[in-house]
Amino acid sequence: MMRLMMNTMHMHQDLREAAEREYSAAQAELSSLAADASPSRLERALERFEAARDALALAA
Repeated sequence: MMRLMMNTMHMHQDLREAAEREYSAAQAELSSLAADASPSRLERALERFEAARDALALAA
């Protein structure tokens, strides 16, 4: 039982760390886009950022 609890805790920590990495990467991507980036590129970057933000909230 204790092993299961520890494995679950480690999985949750791994998921949170992955969500944090994706959030940081998505934020950096969005910040790096120039003002002349195409609307579709901006939209994809924003969608990635929003998905990463949602994943991070779920992993909290």
